[in-house]
Amino acid sequence: MDGPDVASRPGAAAAFVAVLREAEGPLDARALKQRLVTRGVPPDEADAAWRRAQPTLRRHAQVAFDAARGTYRYGTSTPIAPPLTGDEALDRLLPERMSGRRAELAAIVRAALKERDDLEARVRVGYAGGRELRAAQERQIRIEAVRALADVVAEVEELAAAGAGTEVAVERIRVLAHAFGLEPIGRAGEQTTYAPALHTAIGTRPADQSRVTVLRPGYTWRDGTEVVLIGRAQVVVAPA
Repeated sequence: MDGPDVASRPGAAAAFVAVLREAEGPLDARALKQRLVTRGVPPDEADAAWRRAQPTLRRHAQVAFDAARGTYRYGTSTPIAPPLTGDEALDRLLPERMSGRRAELAAIVRAALKERDDLEARVRVGYAGGRELRAAQERQIRIEAVRALADVVAEVEELAAAGAGTEVAVERIRVLAHAFGLEPIGRAGEQTTYAPALHTAIGTRPADQSRVTVLRPGYTWRDGTEVVLIGRAQVVVAPA
């Protein structure tokens, strides 16, 4: 049973029947879904599969439902027949010999069924490929972020080893941050005008446009034409 796609295919009920057949006793809905989760199905997909399968399970010839206990049990040793494909269902519904017009209609239905199956297969492949691409992109983003942090740490250590003064170290780090698109909001120790959109007040909240002292600078990041607020500067009311 392929875990990740169980919620999206018509065989969701068959997946739960298979779980019941392997179980030693009756199982309720929670236990059934948990069995799928232990087989690698994400919890939300197991919930979706259950919503699809529950009505079928209650009518299933091989499943006994105990309404009082809310449990399901595999109730017979009769083998479970695989679900019919669209073509097989059409073969059972239509007579072997048909008039010309009916035969044409049956051919159209068969072609539509095949086209649907082909489209579903392509969508599944595309979804899996897109998911892998997103995972690779997210990993690359994390690598770039860690690399930027490593550059900052290495710069600080290099300056400390060279005996650079505090002001020199701060300026070098600001240059490095600027290279990554970061722009500081204020400087530690300077006074500026309070702006709630850019500042976080520590202690008493200043009035808008009042003078404040920057304790810790914030940063914005420019992504093309968009400016993203990374963190507000921390400020306190400036002494009179």
